[in-house]
Amino acid sequence: MKYLTLAPDYTRSCIKDEFSEIIEIKSLSLPDDFKTQLEDWHIEYRKIIPLDEAERIKKSQLIDKLDKVGISLTKQLSMLIEGGAKIKYFSEGHLKYLPID
Repeated sequence: MKYLTLAPDYTRSCIKDEFSEIIEIKSLSLPDDFKTQLEDWHIEYRKIIPLDEAERIKKSQLIDKLDKVGISLTKQLSMLIEGGAKIKYFSEGHLKYLPID
């Protein structure tokens, strides 16, 4: 069982192992279409990371939309990881962990 966090990152992968390090998406045995979805979501979310609090408030609907997609991807990822995984989701836009269920 792996323990992971899905969280947007400005320069690195969005998947982090709780006990070791960043995991590159391409290194995982995942369907290509899922990898593409994950990478596309991450690219869009990276636009939020440098924003200050006031700008994030203005873009709250976009952040909520990206978080909804991120939570969906988290659920899918937990089923696709070989050997199983428990995955937390961190909203970079709201700067907190969001519930998966």
